[in-house]
Amino acid sequence: MADERAFTKGLGRFFGSARGVRIGIGDDAAVVRNPARDSVLCCDPVVEGVHFTRSTPLRQVGKKVVNRNLADLAAMGAMPDWLLVSMVLPPWCGHAERRELLHGIRSAARAAKATVVGGDVASTRGPLVVTVTAIGHPVGRVLVRDAARVGDTLHVSGPLGGSSLGHHLSFRPPLTIGRWLAAQPTVHAAMDVSDGFLLDLATMLDASGGLGAEIDATAVPVSTAARKLARGDRRQALRHALGDGEDHVLLWTQQAGRALAAGGPLSSRARAPVGRVVATPGLWLVHDGRRERVPALGYRHELADRRRPAR
Repeated sequence: MADERAFTKGLGRFFGSARGVRIGIGDDAAVVRNPARDSVLCCDPVVEGVHFTRSTPLRQVGKKVVNRNLADLAAMGAMPDWLLVSMVLPPWCGHAERRELLHGIRSAARAAKATVVGGDVASTRGPLVVTVTAIGHPVGRVLVRDAARVGDTLHVSGPLGGSSLGHHLSFRPPLTIGRWLAAQPTVHAAMDVSDGFLLDLATMLDASGGLGAEIDATAVPVSTAARKLARGDRRQALRHALGDGEDHVLLWTQQAGRALAAGGPLSSRARAPVGRVVATPGLWLVHDGRRERVPALGYRHELADRRRPAR
């Protein structure tokens, strides 16, 4: 049985190095050169039983944990440089399983021109947990979620809903789109849609001072997978689109009446608004001439609220 040191000894060769890495895998910490004045950092885990099942191919799990973080960088208009990877491995995750997981991580990192420069490994009797910390740099300005303004139009960069049918494992982080949006002065706030369109929109509006939004039900881009899950029920398909989560497309607000630059990576559908920001807090769905208040649908991690007894 391989121990932690024997396992990590070969990781430096497996992931390789890159220009800018002064000290890579194998020391107490990595030393890298920052390609810009500022760094953009994020950290996101995937947990067996929450983000994937035991039967999920581990190569896909590896790609997912990297790409989740890269989608967060994309939402800031940043490009990736370095990755730190932490793996908490259960007994069933043997040599072959670890190799598959690592191949997925390396594949996603290379696709984004990022380099794994360190991390940690531990064993557990619990579920498999893989955490990636991504470090990138802004190319121009940094996009933020707290900059929405009353009157802004709402946009999403791709279809929504039904991610459980496979998209949550196969999505590509919208790095090019995020970088392009950051260069558009008419774009105000931006955010990665990970927990659900309505929940993430509510988060953005709350961060922007407690604003509200109206969503045009006919303009929401409903994915083919969401329609499949709904089995022909249009209202249920829309519900999937509004609340399923793990879409990993970008949500942004844009100054009304001002167009984005011509060209670029956006589809014509993404350029068309799906709603608008209003002053009154809350979310309203507009359809069939009616305006209906809707809850902030999405996935919420429930955290325990128990306190330790006093000694």
